[in-house]
Amino acid sequence: MLRDFTNNTDAITSQVSVFSQRFKVGAILRHCGAHKQKGIEVRKVFSYLCTLLFCGISMNRDQKTRKYGNMVKKDTCHRFLQSMKMDWNRFLSLLAKEIIDKDFRPICRNDCKGVQKPFFLVADDSSYCRNRSKKVELSAKNWDHALKRYYKGFRMLTLAWTDGVSVLPVSFCNMSTCDDTKVLRGSKGLTAKEKETFGFKIRKLAKQKMNDTLLDLLDVAAAANLQARYLLCDKWFANPVTIFAIRDKGYEVICMLKNSSTYYLYKGERRKLSQIFRMCAKEERLQRKLDRKAGNDDSKGRKFLFSAAISLINKDEKPNQESKIVFVRNRNKKSEYLAILCTDNSLSEDQIVEYYCSRWGIETMFHTCKSFLRLQKSTQSLDYSEIHASTAIVMFQYAMLSWLNRQNSDEIGFGELFYQLLEEVQDTALFHAIELVLTLFVETLASEYAMPPGKLNEAMNKFLKQLPERLKTCLDLAA
Repeated sequence: MLRDFTNNTDAITSQVSVFSQRFKVGAILRHCGAHKQKGIEVRKVFSYLCTLLFCGISMNRDQKTRKYGNMVKKDTCHRFLQSMKMDWNRFLSLLAKEIIDKDFRPICRNDCKGVQKPFFLVADDSSYCRNRSKKVELSAKNWDHALKRYYKGFRMLTLAWTDGVSVLPVSFCNMSTCDDTKVLRGSKGLTAKEKETFGFKIRKLAKQKMNDTLLDLLDVAAAANLQARYLLCDKWFANPVTIFAIRDKGYEVICMLKNSSTYYLYKGERRKLSQIFRMCAKEERLQRKLDRKAGNDDSKGRKFLFSAAISLINKDEKPNQESKIVFVRNRNKKSEYLAILCTDNSLSEDQIVEYYCSRWGIETMFHTCKSFLRLQKSTQSLDYSEIHASTAIVMFQYAMLSWLNRQNSDEIGFGELFYQLLEEVQDTALFHAIELVLTLFVETLASEYAMPPGKLNEAMNKFLKQLPERLKTCLDLAA
């Protein structure tokens, strides 16, 4: 769908215009600090940049051909992108709020227990490579955990909203590093007036620890009143200090745990994750032996999913956090496992695993932004504000594509009418298939056994009279 869409320039311009009008993008831009000083309107500059990125055409090339932006100059675009006053995180969060309230909220799904699924916030980071650039502001030497190598650029920490089907970006920060020895180029000097703007704030967040920056991104989501109960995150954010801080902001946490030296309170004693797993596996093995001795035939062998009630140890004066750890054992190697922590003890094991699977949507978003929306090639600027703005525009494009996909391909979006039509189509297809089978049966009898037509019709009528009344009616048969 994306490739067909990006090949049609008129469709791009039309869809950007429709999307902007429906969700009041111009008003949101003004509300977030984008104001016209002179010349062309801010809304037109923003639409022009979105169209260029969708078409995969650089600004320099378009300025020579004058195909898309006959009125928008290159300097105007750079001034807009380098603006220190424009709060792009607030823009994405308010846009997500508009989309959710107008089109996403009425569509709710049930989980494996038949309970209505809540909304989630998902936090994760991804690499933003600028390996060929030496003078990019705040670029640093970072470690890629997937490729197992260093790269130059940023770690794009992103907070997204999801309902388990669609994903909308909420806020982000292109992280540098708090280690000055790994910074390739420092931040440019800012005046006292510029230090009161969003540009200074985002530069400050980029040099913090990632877990601290995540808490600031959660404040952006809370300020936009985004409805979400759980925060889904990977094992990089699973330390107890961060979990307690997230809980203080009103979110339950579901996260993957890594087998580290962190201690948890289990059955009154401090234990590591591996020790808790071995104790739970031993208890499960003993329980199976007791069930077999008792003649319990309902036993299905070794369990691959079991949980343990633990407490996160708080070093402050606050009480410990009661939580649940779900262990998912490797079916091919029983000593290997994945551990998922949930601070909501009311959820079952199946619900915790199902909810955590919703985190995968942000990985799909990263792949789409990098592979199809050319995230890492959207700008070659050296200015950090312009890089941040270009990334925000790419995320705006993904939000638009997510909305289009929800409208065009999500069958639940068609409401009850879809189910009624689907049921009618299925019934019609079934009755047509029965009619074809009966016709083939009659033709086979006539050719193989050379039965007289009178006896053949008499046997068939006798068979049809024994059918249910509904089948007789749908096949246009007399009772």
